[in-house]
Amino acid sequence: MLEGRKPLAVFHDAYPAEWLSETLARFDPFVRSGRLVRHVIDTPFTEAEHARFPDFQGWRRAFFSLPGEEWRIDAFLLLSKVFAKTGWNESLERMEGSLLGDEDWQNDWWIERKSKHRTRLNRHSAHP
Repeated sequence: MLEGRKPLAVFHDAYPAEWLSETLARFDPFVRSGRLVRHVIDTPFTEAEHARFPDFQGWRRAFFSLPGEEWRIDAFLLLSKVFAKTGWNESLERMEGSLLGDEDWQNDWWIERKSKHRTRLNRHSAHP
């Protein structure tokens, strides 16, 4: 990101999580200097989630963008809403990659790789 090649980074996990806190702290000097923009969204757990994960408080999504690229955060949040309604698909996968700054050939490679992995898993699960 600091070289200007990737305009957006996204981190997501339950919180508090030591790895996540440590990772986000590494960005602090760049946010303070204005080289990066940070936006953190905490979503408290539902009762069912809290029952499954009693050591955590909720979900944390942390976004870092280059200045002037903050629109990508809003677009990523919209993509998340669409996913919640429709499920994940190749079009959303491509959009996510594009928002993160991947080029078309990188999206093609990633989607092909995921497809091959799914095919291998399906073959293995078909043969008990």
